Amino acid sequence: MRLFHRKKDIKTTSKPDFIADFTPFFVKAMGADATTMACVDRIASEFANLNYAVYDAKTSQKVRKNALYELISEPNTEDGHFNFFYQSVWDYFNGGVFWYKSVLGGQVRSIFRIDPSSVIIGRDTETMERTFSYNGRVFTKKEIVYIPSRFGYSTLRGGQSVFDSAKNAFTVAENLDSYALATFANGVMGKRVVIDVAKAFPDLTKEQAKEIKENFQKEYSGAENAGRPLLKKDGIEYSELGANSDNKGVELSENRKFQEHEIAKIFGVPEGLLNVSKDTNLENVFTLFCEFAIRPIASQFTEAINSLAEDDVYFEFDYNGIMKVSLQQRIDAYTKQIGNGLLSPNEARQKENLPPIEAGNNHFMPVNLMPLNDETINAYMAKQKNEIANGSKGPNQDNPTDPNSQHFGGGDDKQ
Repeated sequence: MRLFHRKKDIKTTSKPDFIADFTPFFVKAMGADATTMACVDRIASEFANLNYAVYDAKTSQKVRKNALYELISEPNTEDGHFNFFYQSVWDYFNGGVFWYKSVLGGQVRSIFRIDPSSVIIGRDTETMERTFSYNGRVFTKKEIVYIPSRFGYSTLRGGQSVFDSAKNAFTVAENLDSYALATFANGVMGKRVVIDVAKAFPDLTKEQAKEIKENFQKEYSGAENAGRPLLKKDGIEYSELGANSDNKGVELSENRKFQEHEIAKIFGVPEGLLNVSKDTNLENVFTLFCEFAIRPIASQFTEAINSLAEDDVYFEFDYNGIMKVSLQQRIDAYTKQIGNGLLSPNEARQKENLPPIEAGNNHFMPVNLMPLNDETINAYMAKQKNEIANGSKGPNQDNPTDPNSQHFGGGDDKQ
């Protein structure tokens, strides 16, 4: 097995100079709405926490002392597994994931993230293979692992940012956040106030009106002035603008709730995961979350990671850890799986983060089960015929007190 040990080298584990530090576009954007941040954070966090393993292609047994396993556990000396894959999910939603492969002796030693918004995808005119232009350099699939986002994908330009593909939904969500922020920043205790100065200043000019409004906002609006008493001057009247007069204010809560639903739907995140309550069925919520939000991304990452593997091993994610079920349900499931040979005791213990036990690697099957095929049936019937031919005693033959026995009553056999 060639991928048995990953040799570390300072030249292959340190980030190359041409790769610039970057922050995902949406994180940098001012006014990024809370629902989007929450959705991506939950997806990225759970994905980065997924269990994973490298398996021998022939035996399907887990292999730990392997360069691929070490590479995924520590992609490079600057990024551990969690941070690397957490940030890679952000890259995925930003258009696609680009990993630069640092190779030594024909073996991948480290992988580094590249800003997807700075990469231009093209094609080589001779080979027609994809090329990746970044910081004045052109790379091919020999140097780059590309995981395109599934949003607006085309073979020519690759994946598209989800924030561009569903731009209208994110723009509305951001505007709603901005409106709510402005409402609390400019209003008094979050309310809109009308200042009537007609009696105090019957000949008010535009400049005077502007000055009065600015002074009022400076003294009474914003969170820092919350609870501050209003000073009523002669001839100046204050009143709250009726809720029915401001349609946006009336509908703000409903609009924000609807937009939260729309954003969660785009990312495949169940709303129960964003608003957890005591009545939330976590098992159902996490099952839906795994199927619609995590598994599609994990499938693409699995294919990409396997492109780094040698032919004698393969990589897989394990989704069991993301399924949140009660202790009793887990015990019942383990009992059935161990009793039917699907898991060994140590495999079940490993899922519960318990140490292995002696002889715990054995698998068990019920002794009363047999394969349903002609060979087994014929063997079983032959055995029964042989017992009858040899005069084997039945189960009740030796019990004189059994009514079904030939000797019941202790008399003649004919009785």
